[in-house]
Amino acid sequence: SDYAFVFLSSILHEFVHELFAGMKVLGCYQFRVTRNSNLFVGEEEVKNLRAKIQGELPQRHFGDAVRLEVANSCSEAMTQFLLGQF
Repeated sequence: SDYAFVFLSSILHEFVHELFAGMKVLGCYQFRVTRNSNLFVGEEEVKNLRAKIQGELPQRHFGDAVRLEVANSCSEAMTQFLLGQF
C-alpha cells in the first residue's frame, strides 16, 4: 500500500483564508514556543521514567517560555509581537 504524507502546516497555509473568513489575512507564519517544564526526576526515579512523567504531566502548569523559533519569512514586527505574547 502506498502512503502520502502532508505537513499540517501546509494544510493550514492553504486554507488560512477559510479559517479566518471575513478577515484580511496579511501573513501566515510557523512558530514554536519551548517552555520550561519544571519537571524534576530523581536518580532513583529514572528507572521508571515513563510512570514519573505520566504522573507529573496532569499537574504541571505552563512553564516560562525559554525559546521562540519563527519561520525565516516571519517579519520582524511579528517576531516582536510574539516575543511580547510569550
